[in-house]
Amino acid sequence: MERILRRAGWPLERLCEPQPLGSTMALAGFLRDSDQVLSAMYRQAEVDGPVLISSASERKTD
Repeated sequence: MERILRRAGWPLERLCEPQPLGSTMALAGFLRDSDQVLSAMYRQAEVDGPVLISSASERKTD
């Protein structure tokens, strides 16, 4: 997942190294949000903006 986020232009800031959790490895970290990060993700995905509409947005336009 960390690699996917980095390729999307949204790098994870790790809190610590991955830790074993059962039969998998767990990773804890921060994802910083900003208009710059959001724009980078849109460019990487080759979209101009949001692709989903929240139900709250739908209610505002009705």
